[in-house]
Amino acid sequence: MNRANSYPFFRWPSIKKVFGRELYQAIAFLLSPQLFPIAVLLGTIYPAYTALINIVSILIGIFILIFAIRIIQKRQREYGYATRVKILPVLGVFLGCIIALILVTYIYGLFELTLASQPNQVSLDTMVGRFPVLMFFMIAILAPVTEELVFRELLPNILGASYVSFFTSSFLFVAIHSPSGILGWTSYGIMAAGFLYARLSQRSIYAAIAVHILWNIVSIIT
Repeated sequence: MNRANSYPFFRWPSIKKVFGRELYQAIAFLLSPQLFPIAVLLGTIYPAYTALINIVSILIGIFILIFAIRIIQKRQREYGYATRVKILPVLGVFLGCIIALILVTYIYGLFELTLASQPNQVSLDTMVGRFPVLMFFMIAILAPVTEELVFRELLPNILGASYVSFFTSSFLFVAIHSPSGILGWTSYGIMAAGFLYARLSQRSIYAAIAVHILWNIVSIIT
């Protein structure tokens, strides 16, 4: 990968990188949050062990989180990424996404297009209601770290670090969240664009993580 933000518009991916260690890391981190819905299911089947299941799941999540942060720190040193996150730009990107979403919702409303319930969000809301502490940890902390590591760092590198690979990875990020309808795709697209802008503008994965955490916390609260 080039030094931070010295990416070309397009680069052919290397076969060696496509099937290298980073691919397996990306798959592992992408699948890791799925442990939590499994924990919720087990807690529902065995309610007497809910507390134990929650504790074990959070401990596993902390281990995954530490591993992810170690990889991020290693890549920061290797590629010269910024080590500090600027808070005001992070807040600016977050507010920009909110404003863009409000404007798009208003414009679509003029054409009588409304935001349908998103299957992904509905299932998460249900799990949050049943296991609030466990799911808050997953949604507000673990998922932002692992998803940004995968979609704003590992996958772009696997696909041949370039602006095209960053946009392709962000499209995949939108797709895995299974948005419903044109407004659903637009909403997740705005979110992905904000995360990507934070990542590239500050030369830091942590900037994208910060915006993602803010977004998810607000989604839980509202």
